[in-house]
Amino acid sequence: MKNVIITGANSGLGFETAKKIAKSRDYRVILACRNDVKASQARADISASTGNENIVSMKLDTSSLSSVRAFADKYINEYGTVDVLINNAGISSMRDSGMTEEGFEIVFATNYLGHFLLTQLLLPHFAADGRIINVTSDMHNPPGGIEWKGADYIAYEAVGDRKNYAYSKLAAIYLTLKLDEEFRKSGDSITVNSFNPGFMAATNFSGGHADKARALVVKTTMPDRYGELEKSSEALFQIATDEQFSNISGKYFDRSTNIKESSALSYVKENRNELWEKSLKYCGL
Repeated sequence: MKNVIITGANSGLGFETAKKIAKSRDYRVILACRNDVKASQARADISASTGNENIVSMKLDTSSLSSVRAFADKYINEYGTVDVLINNAGISSMRDSGMTEEGFEIVFATNYLGHFLLTQLLLPHFAADGRIINVTSDMHNPPGGIEWKGADYIAYEAVGDRKNYAYSKLAAIYLTLKLDEEFRKSGDSITVNSFNPGFMAATNFSGGHADKARALVVKTTMPDRYGELEKSSEALFQIATDEQFSNISGKYFDRSTNIKESSALSYVKENRNELWEKSLKYCGL
């Protein structure tokens, strides 16, 4: 039986993707969530709707490096091998702001740094044909663009910066490209890709502001940014499990199984190398 870990899987994209994967009895699905009550309910709902009893909920708060370490230790002790890791958990700067107890800007920590550490801790336990998918966003390149202000700025100083969500999602792409580079150097057959689900009003992600009127505005004025929950979760499910994606790595999937180029800024090698080295330092690795 293969093991799939999905962070932030109690609702939205993570939940719908987990449900699709669970329909196959070949997979044990681990719902890695910060809210135990919601995670337990999601586990029960998925098990009831799919008939798959191998659904597990585990505590994980990606904003907390200590929580990430505790999760990784428990997971490794109980299940050993990772076949698929979907780094999906995320928060919006419209809803959350401030610093974590460990001193990092909370959007950066939740959306990126916790996933960086989780991936590093689990890598030695990946199956040879393992897959990593980092859920990013087209907002890594927001209207008007962003500039790279350095890892320390986005890690420590971006509190209140309206572009901190964009920085965190750009960081997710940098992680994808750097991991892919490292895997190719070492000869590992693990694959890693980025996935943009698009703006999905159905998930109510943006702090309660994603009402029907706003969704319609986005859908009609920015069709290149709008995403449908059903379509995006189906695409993420396929990228995570389908054999046709087993050898595809270092790519950016856009709201579907279609590959496209991410922003020009996302390919700047010096930036991703800086972020990688600083992230290792932030995590004490």
